[in-house]
Amino acid sequence: MAEHKKITLPKTMPLPERISGVSKEITKWLESLEVPYNIDTDVMQLAKCERNDKYSYHYVIDRAVKGPEKKTSPGKSMEVK
Repeated sequence: MAEHKKITLPKTMPLPERISGVSKEITKWLESLEVPYNIDTDVMQLAKCERNDKYSYHYVIDRAVKGPEKKTSPGKSMEVK
């Protein structure tokens, strides 16, 4: 399941303020989710950035896409039979 968030800011806003604004919006979004964001299994990424008359950032959360990493000894590969 993927969840989406679009953040739009004025093109006249300076970069440090845009970064701060996007960070605040993402924090509010993550805190408002019905199912909490799990840093161990969920992945959030910037899916798209548009620069027209405004800056629009499209973020996506993919749920439970990360799993426990398989541990192997260096130099040894796992063989499946």
